[in-house]
Formats: sequence, structure tokens, C-alpha cells
Amino acid sequence: MRKYVMMRRGILTSAAQRKPATAMSATARHEVDHLLRRLARYDPRAALAD
Repeated sequence: MRKYVMMRRGILTSAAQRKPATAMSATARHEVDHLLRRLARYDPRAALAD
């Protein structure tokens, strides 16, 4: 999840992980994006890079 957030904020170019880690589900990605959008209302540092 940490790498996904860094990728969405423009810090990393990929959220890929080495094995044996598995990729995040679409539901988990959607939930993280939703939480970051809510947080960005109060803290501009949480704004997503699109």
C-alpha cells in the first residue's frame, strides 16, 4: 500500500513489488484513492498526482 500511495502522489513511477508479494486488489486501490481524496480536503499534501 505504501508504494501505491507514493506512485499516486508522483514519487514513484510504479507500485510493482517483488515476489512473494501480491498486487493490490482493485477494491483496495479504490479505497486508498477515496481516503486520499478525503484527506486532501483538509491537507493539500495528500493531493493525488494525475
